[in-house]
Amino acid sequence: MKNYVYRTESLARLLKAKEPFLRLERQFGPPFDYPQKMLETVRKQLPASRAVYRLECQTRAPQPNGADIVVLRIPARNALFAEVTRIADERNLASGVIYFGVDDAVSPTNRVSPRLAIPFEKVDVQVDGRWLPLTREILASLTA
Repeated sequence: MKNYVYRTESLARLLKAKEPFLRLERQFGPPFDYPQKMLETVRKQLPASRAVYRLECQTRAPQPNGADIVVLRIPARNALFAEVTRIADERNLASGVIYFGVDDAVSPTNRVSPRLAIPFEKVDVQVDGRWLPLTREILASLTA
């Protein structure tokens, strides 16, 4: 049996993605960029040309909480995960997990990593209790 991590995501946001990738993201906002102490420590040590990007997941499949929310499933052995660091999410120690890595900051305010990403083809989406490959066609069918 494969081990997976899970993520809830907005269907509208997935449909708006310019490329079929799930990208690691930066967080902005005072007083800290990140609620996780380790990520904030790493962020403070970086030059302005570099940034910390993360992907928040769970070790158990969450329940979608909203009509526009879908649940994604990513194999825990995904190649990207070998390149980044995994830590427990301090806000949800029982099942939360954070993957984070450092990448070039394209601009001081860019939200997504230019390099740290998982192709849609490596991700599944839950549709009516079944796991299907994450494709633009399946996403479009969910809006019908």
